[in-house]
Amino acid sequence: MQDYQNYLPYSEYKDGVYSGLGRAILDAFAQAHGYSFDYRVYPLKRRDLMFARGEFDFSFPDNPNWVPDLKRGLNIHYTPMLEFTDGVLVLPENLGKGVNRINTLGIPLGFTPYPFADLIKSGAVKVTESAAYDSLYLMLLKARIDGAYANIRVASYYWANVEKDRQATFAFDPKLPHSDGFHFLATIKQRKVLAEFAQFLHDNPALIASFKNHYRF
Repeated sequence: MQDYQNYLPYSEYKDGVYSGLGRAILDAFAQAHGYSFDYRVYPLKRRDLMFARGEFDFSFPDNPNWVPDLKRGLNIHYTPMLEFTDGVLVLPENLGKGVNRINTLGIPLGFTPYPFADLIKSGAVKVTESAAYDSLYLMLLKARIDGAYANIRVASYYWANVEKDRQATFAFDPKLPHSDGFHFLATIKQRKVLAEFAQFLHDNPALIASFKNHYRF
């Protein structure tokens, strides 16, 4: 598991406790099948490396397109869990102005902004990492970065629930490079359990919907 605070509705790691929508779904599956998950939380890059080494039974969130060089040659199996959109937040006056005005892109520590990979490699876009999502928003609001690459649901949740007494003066720009996909549960070792989990998701749409509603997903 990843160690981000303020990554709800997907997850949160705070005061040594891992919580959120992902855990709620996994716990419900485990209870239904008589399993017990031991959740271990690490910085994202370290988590990916340890999973590739076979030190965990499962990785969440994961995606077949993430860290492909690290995963090359590994027989990893995936089941989709939760939808995501990762994109660029900008100040309102910069909406729709195009990618050429993005010189410095802020990202959460450990994130890889894949849609910007070529621009970063060429030097057209520089990257500034932030250890926390709320710090990333602050850098954008103070115009220290031109855009913040983030999970759009996470940003919306934060300003609607955590900072609900303040107004988020930035917006997602869908015209800038972004990525849509799923957070997957991944495994190298436990194919049978993963298949059971996929069936659990298929058989319990109302339960999953209730969890999503509870976490304002």
